[in-house]
Parts: sequence; structure tokens; C-alpha cells
Amino acid sequence: MKKVIFVICDGLGDRPIPELNNQTPLEAAKTPNLDHLVQKGISGAMHAVDIGIRPGSDTSHLAIFGYDPYTYYTGRGPFEVAGAGLELKTGDVAFRVNMGTVDENLNVVDRRAGRIDDTSEFADMFNGTKIDGVEFILKSSIGHRVAMIMRGENLSGDISDCDPHIENAKIKLSQPTKDTPEAKRTAEVLNKFLDMTYQRLKDLPTNKKRQEQGLLPANYFLVRGAGIMPEMPSFKQKYNLNSACIAGGALYRGIAKIVGMDVIDLDPQATGKPDSNLKVKVDKLIEIYNDYDFFLLHFKGTDTLGEDGDWQGKKDFIENKIDPALKPLLDLENSLIVVTADHSTPCALKAHSADDVPITIYSQGIRDDDVEHFNERECARGRLGHIQGRHVMPIVIDLMGLASMFGA
Repeated sequence: MKKVIFVICDGLGDRPIPELNNQTPLEAAKTPNLDHLVQKGISGAMHAVDIGIRPGSDTSHLAIFGYDPYTYYTGRGPFEVAGAGLELKTGDVAFRVNMGTVDENLNVVDRRAGRIDDTSEFADMFNGTKIDGVEFILKSSIGHRVAMIMRGENLSGDISDCDPHIENAKIKLSQPTKDTPEAKRTAEVLNKFLDMTYQRLKDLPTNKKRQEQGLLPANYFLVRGAGIMPEMPSFKQKYNLNSACIAGGALYRGIAKIVGMDVIDLDPQATGKPDSNLKVKVDKLIEIYNDYDFFLLHFKGTDTLGEDGDWQGKKDFIENKIDPALKPLLDLENSLIVVTADHSTPCALKAHSADDVPITIYSQGIRDDDVEHFNERECARGRLGHIQGRHVMPIVIDLMGLASMFGA
């Protein structure tokens, strides 16, 4: 049986950039190893969720791995929390949080507090806080992120975000999205917590020092993605494959953990940010290659650089980090390699878009096509055609020789 290496380059897709002669960063990058996979494989274009749908990283990953997000998605919070190493209990409501910067009128100045690198002081300050019988459990995650749980009786995930999701907009009070006592109570308690934390954060010595140094203060918990732990079949139950996740970001580790993949501990150099050492991820995969049937290998930097509008950095990350890191995979025997993205993050938008993404599948004995280069426009000409995320795993299972026959 072939071993599957599923490479997801987060936010890889883009749109033409005038400074790159109207090429995307992927088109402009020199990618001999990705091109080798394309030339020996079959390629196409993919919408992770559906045409015209602008997916989040959470919903797109679920869809690609065969979990219908319209059925299984309960909010991003549970995945972020699981990936940060917190354990969810029945009745918990989980959130993803950014440490952000707001002004005195509670208008968002920066949703990532200048991409602050360490949020541990802020998370530790309020971890264990209790308000109206509800305990708040916080843990720092990668970069500007924090994972948070509300734990108590009569809570609900049916509440709105406090994060307005854009800068120069005012913080919102959380509101119940369903007319239930549980949703009303959850929103009220959360709003009390956020008001209390802001009053302490705005005068925190650390933030005063950051301002003196010309840095943005981390003075608000931008809370979003409320949800409860979803119930779903494991990856092993769905596909009978022993699977491992090699990722730095908490969200992706959390998704893998919830679907039952083994989440592999990584060297601290594998940060999940643009400075991440991708080689140590690939080295780890090769080290455990004989122990699993399926590997999720995740690279986050392309998404971060797209959100920053840094088209030069995105091109360089693809050319100087992703492509060289993949070279050792070309020598692995009996492997089936899938390379794609979860969504596009155009530098011009600094946000996700509904644009399709390239996908290529490489394996010995596959019926290849005449695509020569791994990029958005070239792959769209491939024989795989235009597919949705839900099609990917059935195609992979068939190429592994494991598909069940439909009919006699």
C-alpha cells in the first residue's frame, strides 16, 4: 500500500501582481521540485468548500479531509484550543483569541498587536478567572494568539464574535445568536470578562513599556470562533489509515487531534510562522515514515505573508523555503504526494478569497498530463480538472488501490 504525504501550503493561492509582471508569487517563484511533481503527476484546480465560498482555514481543512463543514463545523475555537494543548470537557465553550490593540474609544488599531511574538504574560494573568460561576481558562499559542475556554453550567456556543475582524472598527459586544437563556448568559459573562481584562491590560506596565519602545500595546482580547467540541468519526474510522500531523500552528494541530491523527512533537524551530524551519518538518516525516500510512505536512508562512500583503516575502518563502524543503520527498519509495492549499490569500486583499487553488497528485504509475509548472494558471489546465475539497480523499483512496466498488 502506498503511503500518502499530503502537503498543504496555507494561503498559497494569489492573484496577479503588477510588480511581478502580473504573475502571482507562485508563478514568479522558481520551483524545480514542485515542477518535478507536476510533470510526473496529475494536476487541477480546487475549491476547498465550493465555488464562490470564501473558506476559513478550519472549514477548508475539514472539507479536504472529507468532513463536511456544514455538518461538523461548530466554530473555530475547539480546534484552536485542542491544538494549544488544552483539554475540552462537555459543556465547555472554546474560543480563538488574538491579542489586539485598541484605542481609548475601543476602535481596533491592529488585530495582532503588531504581530506580538509572545502572549504568555497576558494569558497567564487571567487564567483561572471566575465570573458569575464561570471559569476562564487561557493558554498562549503561537505568536499573537491565545486559546480560551469558558467552563461552567448553562453555557452555549451560540454567541457572536467581539472581534469586528477589520481594523478601524469598534469592538462589538457579544450577542446571543439564538434566543436561549444559555446563549444570553454566555454572552453576558464574556462581555464582563472582556471589560475587566481591558481595564487591567491598558495600564499594564508591559504595555506601557511597549509604547515607550514604539511598539503597539497588547491591550484587548479579540475573541471569536465560539464553539463546542464537535462529534465526528475519526480519520482511522473513515479511511482505515494510521495518520500523523506535522504542523506548527495550533489550529492545524487541533483539527488533526480532534479527528484522531497523531500530532507529532516538533523542534522549536518549526514555529508555524514565516521564520519556520521547514526542513525539520520534512526530516521528522522521513524519521517516522515507516510508522504511518498518511502524513499531513503543513506550511503556514504563505498565508501569513499574504495577510501582510508581502508579495515579495511570499514569493521568497515559496522559492527559498517550501520548494527546497520538499526535495527529499522525491526520493521516497512507494509514496503518493499531494500538494495543494487550503485557500487563496491574495496579497492585494490581505485576506482569504474564494479563488481556486492549484493541486497536484504525484505517484508512480499515475496517468499524468502535460502540465509543466506548479502554479494557479498552469495546474488549472490539468487532467484532474476542477474539483472540490470533498473529492480529494476519494481520489487519493482510489489511487492507493483501496476504494470499494460501487455496484457489482
